Amino acid sequence: MRTRSTMLGLAAGAAALALVGTAVPAPAAEPVAPVTRWAERHAVPVPDDPARPGRDLLTVAAATAGARLIGLGEPGHLIGEVTELKARYLRHLVTYGGVRAVAFEMDWTAALPLNDYVLGRRDDLEAVLGTLEDIWQTTELRDLFQWLRRYNDTHAGDVEVAGAEYFATGLAAYDAVAAYVAANAPDRMADLESQYEWVEPENDDIGAHLGDYMAEPDKAPYVQAAYEVERIVASIDPGPGHEVVAHHARQIRFWYEAFSLPWGDIPTYRDARAAENVRWWQRHTDARTVYWAASAHVADAPRLTLTEPGEPDTVFASAGSYLEDWYGRGYVPIGFTFDHGTHRTGDGATVELPPALDGWFEQPLGDVDAERFVLRIDRAGPPAVRDWLDAPIVTRGRPEYGVASIAYGGTLDEWFDVVVHTQTVTPAHRL
Repeated sequence: MRTRSTMLGLAAGAAALALVGTAVPAPAAEPVAPVTRWAERHAVPVPDDPARPGRDLLTVAAATAGARLIGLGEPGHLIGEVTELKARYLRHLVTYGGVRAVAFEMDWTAALPLNDYVLGRRDDLEAVLGTLEDIWQTTELRDLFQWLRRYNDTHAGDVEVAGAEYFATGLAAYDAVAAYVAANAPDRMADLESQYEWVEPENDDIGAHLGDYMAEPDKAPYVQAAYEVERIVASIDPGPGHEVVAHHARQIRFWYEAFSLPWGDIPTYRDARAAENVRWWQRHTDARTVYWAASAHVADAPRLTLTEPGEPDTVFASAGSYLEDWYGRGYVPIGFTFDHGTHRTGDGATVELPPALDGWFEQPLGDVDAERFVLRIDRAGPPAVRDWLDAPIVTRGRPEYGVASIAYGGTLDEWFDVVVHTQTVTPAHRL
């Protein structure tokens, strides 16, 4: 698209000079890169209105046919057009593809009231969203959650949602464990309460609780107590609700274990646990499941590196790499990319995002003559395309840092099975 605009501008200038009698040579047409030419032949455009039907829906459906788990990965949170497209394909996969479970990149306990809303057990969506991180407080996501509620209200077979993270494990997990032990093994309550003296937060201000925990020089007793809570639940004969309560206890242990680690080890621990949580949710619901998260988590990237100005590189195995190992072809990761635009950071600042740089894998897609399109990248192509797919991948890192942050590690052929590309992006709309 940038190339075509430049050519049109040069052609117009040449025509104007010719009118005043100045002879100028016609500008030579710039050659179209082989990857761009291939992408234009295979790209399936997305309608301007994301609510309209289109062949792109069929392309996504065909690419994910037979998969038990589908990853929808975004290059950054709070990007309006990307969120709209992810919601478009999730709606289609729910309506026509049998998806009945969604695992979001949010905390497990934070997602519990959202699941209650989607299932019709509560009606105060605005209040629910107010308890979540700001990345979930947008009109685009509110509209998606309302759609899921309407779908459940009017169709047989409910769609359930869950959080795939442990990082803000709140009192809901502790309360659920205590209620289950009291009802099913009251003789173990004294033991549970003795462990809770170490680990139970005073309230739901998990940020303050984390600060207190990080200040503790010896975290081993806390980690040990968290393991004991998990063992107490495991020692009770399984009955109704046991599986979910065991998962609550697991998140408690994850939280204490994670934040006992050196800071540089947490990303690896986090994604490994997110993968376990996604797999547990898919098995628990026994349903086709969508994993909705950042591309750094969804991609099959066992050696992903993320850079950030002034900070050491973050190196970890993505959750998607574990899911690929466990599910094989039953896991289909879809990457959402863009060429340029603007991004709003968490503190409200606007960041300009220039076109993809040379060497970034999405750079050839910026010259495709379509504003938004779906591209299956598991197709055979000419040598230049194979080289593009097999080259060491480099792409955008954290959008808030513009071109100063990149992600790399692995190849495009490994990371995704499908790419959904948008040329120009703008911030999502905050509530």
